[in-house]
Amino acid sequence: MPTTKHETTEDGRALGTRLAGGGTWTWAYVDASGDREDPQHLAALQRRKAEDTLRAAGADAAVIDTVTAELEETPGVPAPVNRYVLVHDGELVMSEVLPGHMHGPESVGHGAVPDLVPLLAHRPLDVPFLVVEVGRGGGGYRAYRLGHADHPDQREEQQVQGRTDTLHKFQGGGWAHLRWQHHTEELWRQNESEVAAAVQDAVDRLSPRLVIVAGDIRARQLLIAELSKTKATAPLLSEVPIDPRAADASEDGVREHVDIALARVVAQRRHDVEDLLRTHEGRGDGEVAAGLGPVVEALQQAQPAVVVLDPAGFADRAVLALDAAPWIATAPEQALGATVLGAVPAAVGLVRAALLTDAEVVYANTAALPGGAPAAALLRWRTGPAVPGT
Repeated sequence: MPTTKHETTEDGRALGTRLAGGGTWTWAYVDASGDREDPQHLAALQRRKAEDTLRAAGADAAVIDTVTAELEETPGVPAPVNRYVLVHDGELVMSEVLPGHMHGPESVGHGAVPDLVPLLAHRPLDVPFLVVEVGRGGGGYRAYRLGHADHPDQREEQQVQGRTDTLHKFQGGGWAHLRWQHHTEELWRQNESEVAAAVQDAVDRLSPRLVIVAGDIRARQLLIAELSKTKATAPLLSEVPIDPRAADASEDGVREHVDIALARVVAQRRHDVEDLLRTHEGRGDGEVAAGLGPVVEALQQAQPAVVVLDPAGFADRAVLALDAAPWIATAPEQALGATVLGAVPAAVGLVRAALLTDAEVVYANTAALPGGAPAAALLRWRTGPAVPGT
């Protein structure tokens, strides 16, 4: 029975299905920043270099044109920024703008085993989240999935229009003023209750990891109070002290808040995984594999729920990529009848095998892994003792 929760991304599951089908892959991971001297000239040189590399690797003209056309597109976001392009059997599978500094060296290639290491470094988790904007007359939400914060992948949108016929400020005083103010407050509560019901329905259906709330300050307070009544929803709430609907509002404030909140989710997941590794390793309960060999052996049995690795920690070590289960080996005799596709960098082979066996991939520094190994795994089931009966 599984003992460790894992969070495979939607991209990871889709890529795992494609990887299992074999075929030929073409990829390019390059720096796409435009803040350098003569960026157009540098971009042209970069495309030419990628074209030469792909041609030397045997890619045909159509595939090369597909990749270079994507690299030619302006990212449209501030530097630093990178681009990742992936083509499978001539079909463009992915063309991603990835904000932030590069995670490792540039990678351009063509063959049976794609380099997916940099993609998962930038997109480590599937993080659905909601951005809610509210006013006194209602509000709405947009549902996204973490891809990259500047151009998130929007999944759905809903607006709720509440009553606004009497939501104006009453200028009188005395008892009439108090009654009218109470009426106005009640309308606000009704409106935000309707918005909260729509948001709660989205939370129940989409299981977001974050609910970002922005808008009119009083409307925000009422909505957060309503959503906080649900224990499972309350911890997801993150308030932005900005009303995007105001005339002088900037979208940058909400976007920056979303960026920071999502980064915290990713960092927390890494921390939780590292903590689980330390806990299970300390107990010696057989729920952790540490080191390249043990992790490969576990992957051959589809045993890891989470594969944790430091791509920079393997130096020049390599593994064998196989065309069928067990998908990965350290020596030809471990292939068990599968065809050896070739030797690939250890990180590339581990990431591929993890996706093929529906394991989550988490990157961490070697110093945080058991024994300073460059790879470790949290297992779906325990490994038995080395000596039976002990």
